[in-house]
This record gives sequence, structure tokens and C-alpha cells, in this order.
Amino acid sequence: MTRFAGDLVLTLLEQGDRPQVRDGRSLWRLERDLTYRTLAGDTITVPQGFITDLTSVPRLFWDLFPPDGPWTEAAVVHDALYFTRGGLELWRGRRVISRATPYSRAESDAVLREAMADIGVGVAPRILIWAAVRIGGTNAFGT
Repeated sequence: MTRFAGDLVLTLLEQGDRPQVRDGRSLWRLERDLTYRTLAGDTITVPQGFITDLTSVPRLFWDLFPPDGPWTEAAVVHDALYFTRGGLELWRGRRVISRATPYSRAESDAVLREAMADIGVGVAPRILIWAAVRIGGTNAFGT
């Protein structure tokens, strides 16, 4: 049984007859709240309307790690943590996290790894994706 509540329902954002993109990646809008309960018992709720690029994988690696791979739910939660600086900032007036203190960048990355394990992502992809965000995510936290 997974610790995710709610179905991941996304709509591709379009600009005319083309997908909207950011940094070469298509943008998607969450159509329903998606909640993840951490091993510590805290909840992270990604609100309906949140915009994500799914898994922020450079195009060079899409054959191995497509943006919409089996890790997508975990990536959406991770995007919300990064966008709100670990839950420090509200998203459209809503809190994203249940705990009193925001997640650090390292904790946000650990939630990604934990959530991927929860949904059955294999050990190797889980470690590689986690390592990639640890290396490449420095400037993205809180942007």
C-alpha cells in the first residue's frame, strides 16, 4: 500500500497548438490535490493547479529516465517542495506541508528518494535520480 493519497491527474499546458515549455520541458497542471505521507508521518499536499515539468531530467538522459517515468508522483511532490522552498512559502495561499518547519533542500531530496521507494522505483534509478538532484538542484531550490 502506497503512502500517496489521491490520483495523479495532469493536463498538458498548451500555447496555441504547442505544449508550453520551460527549459525545454513540457509543463503540466495538477488537476487534483496529491498528498504524500512521509515515513515520519508528516503530509505534503501538492495542490490542484500546481504547475510541474514532471521529472527535470536533461533531454540527453530521457531514454534512460523519461520525465514521465514511474517516479512521476514522487517528482511532483519534490517539485512542490522545491518551488515552495521546502514548504516555507505558501502556494496560492495554501500550505504544502503539515509540519511546523520547512524542509531543507537535503530533506526535500530525501523525500524524493523515500517517495520513489514507496511507489516501487528500483534501487538503481532511485539512487541515480536522487544523486542527480543533489548535484544539479542547488540553484533550483526556491525558484
